[in-house]
Amino acid sequence: MDVTMSIASAMEEIRIIDPNLKWASLMKAGMNIGGDIMGTMANTLILAYVGSAITLLLLFTAEGTPFWRMINLESIATEAVRALAGSTGIILSIPITAALAGIFLSKSG
Repeated sequence: MDVTMSIASAMEEIRIIDPNLKWASLMKAGMNIGGDIMGTMANTLILAYVGSAITLLLLFTAEGTPFWRMINLESIATEAVRALAGSTGIILSIPITAALAGIFLSKSG
């Protein structure tokens, strides 16, 4: 939600500055803004999930559990899937938001 609101808000500001912008120009601006946001948000999301699983990884490492067994544990696999799903959602939200905001905000709609 943060990503989409940031993109849509920035695109609205761009439209206010130049109300005659066409859809393609607004879409390109939205994608540029989204590209800047995507890297930081995806990294933050992945680091948050890794941070929540780090105590388990440390515990299993201290016990001498082999790496292949650790990554096959349900709790670790769940965190990996959550991180991938969240990152995919962030990545997909950028072009969708840029396209829809471009349609709703442009003169050529």
